[in-house]
Amino acid sequence: MNLFIDNKSGAPIYDQIYTQIKALIISGELNENDPLPSIRNLAKDLRI
Repeated sequence: MNLFIDNKSGAPIYDQIYTQIKALIISGELNENDPLPSIRNLAKDLRI
């Protein structure tokens, strides 16, 4: 799962993550039983 955070965007980080995960679900790239990254791993990967 590739998520991207735009620091120059006016949107909060949590909203950017929510919107991208929702888009992955709608497009079918993220299925029902696919695991989500842990909060710590996601923060580490996104460097936030």
